[in-house]
Amino acid sequence: MRLRFLIVSLTLAFVLFSGTAFSQTFTGLFDGNYVYNFNKPASQTNSMRAFDINHQQFGLNYAELSVEQKAMPVGYRFDLGFGDTAAIVNSAEPSSAFYQHIQQAYVSVNRDNLTLDFGKFVTPLGAEVIETKDNWNYSRGLLFTFAVPFYHFGARATYAASDKATIAAYVVNGWNNVRDNNTGKSVGVMVTLKPTDKLTLTENYLMGSESPVSDNRRHMFDSITTYTVGSKLSVMANYDYGFDSFFGVRRRWQGIAGYGKISPNGMDTGLKIVPRYEWFDDKSGGLTGTPQRIQEGTITLQMVSKESGTFWAEYRRDFSNQQVFVLNKASGNVPRLNQDTVEFGYTYSFSKEVK
Repeated sequence: MRLRFLIVSLTLAFVLFSGTAFSQTFTGLFDGNYVYNFNKPASQTNSMRAFDINHQQFGLNYAELSVEQKAMPVGYRFDLGFGDTAAIVNSAEPSSAFYQHIQQAYVSVNRDNLTLDFGKFVTPLGAEVIETKDNWNYSRGLLFTFAVPFYHFGARATYAASDKATIAAYVVNGWNNVRDNNTGKSVGVMVTLKPTDKLTLTENYLMGSESPVSDNRRHMFDSITTYTVGSKLSVMANYDYGFDSFFGVRRRWQGIAGYGKISPNGMDTGLKIVPRYEWFDDKSGGLTGTPQRIQEGTITLQMVSKESGTFWAEYRRDFSNQQVFVLNKASGNVPRLNQDTVEFGYTYSFSKEVK
């Protein structure tokens, strides 16, 4: 019933604003995949993954419909999502069956270079995002999966100081929750610098009383660097460091990710070759469930077309210093230090402006 109300509301927004001086941008996304795990887990589940969790299955990873009106001076953004990703992103909500379909829903007010938002919005932390099409690799990395939140609910202010510097600050209920689960609030700041057209530097800091058992402070530092070497090569790095307390025990986690994007033809379309390496140290086991140092190496092939979407093929190897993976043999399940998967995906998106 609530989902029907959301769809009707989205339709009404289109009808009300059509033919006015206001313009809305509608975007759509389809993302489907198939994953094969060479460990052949009996649970049919891939360990230590964000969204590509199902082994030897075709799946609807994500389908999304969004509408946005730029703040002039008032605007809004609404993202409606379906599929495995929608359920996983919102799984911490007490009423996830309803919330899982709303990735973002916020109103905006703009004046000069300042924009104020209120509602639910995706986190600014991390080098990767929820939609596959906006990432370099098909699968999400360890830092995206464990180190940072997916989304927040609260207020955000963004100030464009110049075309080379943007500053944002926000006050939110916490990590991955519309309804707060404790008495504290989290505050964050983000600074994005673009000293040249080739180099982008982003620094995030998020702090709040977000321990799952009591109002103990959680601190999160997130650094991202992207550099375009030339038309055929771009590189990116992401470093995360966080800590909080759990029953009086200090928990710490940190990790680093390195990416490369090779475009043999030097164009936005065509073949892309994207290697990724990550190292993640969950010293206390607070985020992965096991004290461990886990790594992963990925090689992704993209075939990008503006008309027919993007085809993805990916090989990934996860390995840990603890036996957190399982090999399914005739004699029974055998603990393993590593996991190898191949994955195939297809994404298609469109965008249309309506006045």
